Amino acid sequence: MEKLKRIDRLTLFDMIKHPEIYSGLPEGLIELPLPDEFKIGKKLLTIPSDREQYANSICYGQRIYLARKEENDYDMIIRHIGGYYLNGYKENIKVLTLIKKVVTCKAKEIYPIALHLVNLMSELTINEQKLLHREPTKMELAAGIEKLDVYAELNVLDFLRDAMKVTIDEVLETPYNECLVRLMNAKEIMDYQERYYKLQNEELEIKSKKR
Repeated sequence: MEKLKRIDRLTLFDMIKHPEIYSGLPEGLIELPLPDEFKIGKKLLTIPSDREQYANSICYGQRIYLARKEENDYDMIIRHIGGYYLNGYKENIKVLTLIKKVVTCKAKEIYPIALHLVNLMSELTINEQKLLHREPTKMELAAGIEKLDVYAELNVLDFLRDAMKVTIDEVLETPYNECLVRLMNAKEIMDYQERYYKLQNEELEIKSKKR
């Protein structure tokens, strides 16, 4: 039987390999304080302190990659640690290489860091909703606009590609905040056009009643 490892030597790989020994440990690990920094392999890395720093550190491809859901804690940890620190969304980084690097991290560091990154990603998406959401009009609802929801990610990428006049790959490499500003600008333009057409129609109705 595998000998129980001390917490300062325990890695994520140990926990994945021996779930029968360490199954009750994750709940305690996520309660540990964040380290000031940590290593993946020999690379010393810093931890984003808040949503603003997190957003400043990622490109749009990472935003898409990090927003995807996972079925279990281990896959979630690998996605968020690998996606943030190793640009795991890139095709030239093989999945096995990514996993091999992440699973060597110390469990006492990687659990609180992964939870912190998950929370920052959640804050990011909530902020996006606040900045970019618009209620559909009655006409849009009647036309079935909700059927476009499944293509939302693709439509955003197509919009950014056309707006920036670059390829999709270049969009994915663009800093997240730059893409967010373009999306916010597009929303403001759309809102303005709706307000303008509404006022224009109201003015036409008033004029027609005076005749």
